[in-house]
Amino acid sequence: MRRLTPDRHGERGQILILFVLAVVVIVGMLGLVLDGGAAYAQRRSEQGVADLAAMAGATAYLSAPGASDAKAAAAVLAARGIASANGYPHNGSETNVDVTVSPIVGGANVTVDLTAEHPNNFASLLGMPTWDISVTATAQTSNTPNAAIGVMPLLFNEEAFPGAICDESAGGCVAEVYQLPGTGSEDVPQDATQFNWTVFCAGDSGTECNASSDDVSEILGWGGNATVIELTDDIGPLNAGTHADLLLSNGSSTAPALEDHVGETFPVPIVTDEGDMVGFAYFKLLSIEGSPDRVIRGYFVSPVNATQLVVSPTGGTPGLQTGAYTLKLID
Repeated sequence: MRRLTPDRHGERGQILILFVLAVVVIVGMLGLVLDGGAAYAQRRSEQGVADLAAMAGATAYLSAPGASDAKAAAAVLAARGIASANGYPHNGSETNVDVTVSPIVGGANVTVDLTAEHPNNFASLLGMPTWDISVTATAQTSNTPNAAIGVMPLLFNEEAFPGAICDESAGGCVAEVYQLPGTGSEDVPQDATQFNWTVFCAGDSGTECNASSDDVSEILGWGGNATVIELTDDIGPLNAGTHADLLLSNGSSTAPALEDHVGETFPVPIVTDEGDMVGFAYFKLLSIEGSPDRVIRGYFVSPVNATQLVVSPTGGTPGLQTGAYTLKLID
């Protein structure tokens, strides 16, 4: 009788097929791991370049002369220049560096969308020769803040600023003398030598802003207005007069007075002859003289705490340059 024997050649063929399939799976998994790790490293590199490019674009927008169109063109050129210098030139095929400039009040948001191909090694065996790696970054710049936090209730005429600015780091600052408008009907400072008290009527639209010494004293006690004040907000100067109780506490009074803030530097509103706010500036209060002169001494300084000056979409357009600016990554 003839004995049946297994088909050794068939078994070997099946094993070979299984082995090839296993190799393909292993290579594919290895490719995903190795190429995936390399893609992650490339993404981190791209993000760093995109951040630098966005900051470069925002800086160029801030410093470029001309209208917003010219500033935007300078921002695009600077952003792509930085990207190219760091290995990501904008060529429209393997690498795209799209720069979007969105104007805001007093500045712009500069967004860089960077996309570059990642050449695969093992993953290409599975039909994926490249992967697109995309990142984004946005920088914001502004050189004309139109709102401020912690504003002190002192009004100064625009003629006093910026002529009285002093750079304290250079030394030699000389105190200027500012006096109240007097006892007439004019309650808005009319020249570079005057100041007056004020209150802020943000949120009181449609109602008359009647200021009193008590209202101003309360703001002095807070160390500045508790809410953000925008150029579009109403302000109400006190009626003309000395309001001497706001200058000095006279020892016996417990009501807050300006005397409590001698030596401090704080933002104050700058107004036109008509009392319209046109900007904010930092003022350093050095001393106060009571009777008989009732004047304050101090000077405007370069910004020392720019975080108190802010840009608001609804704050209006500043009428003067305060010298402060912002430049930061926001996304």
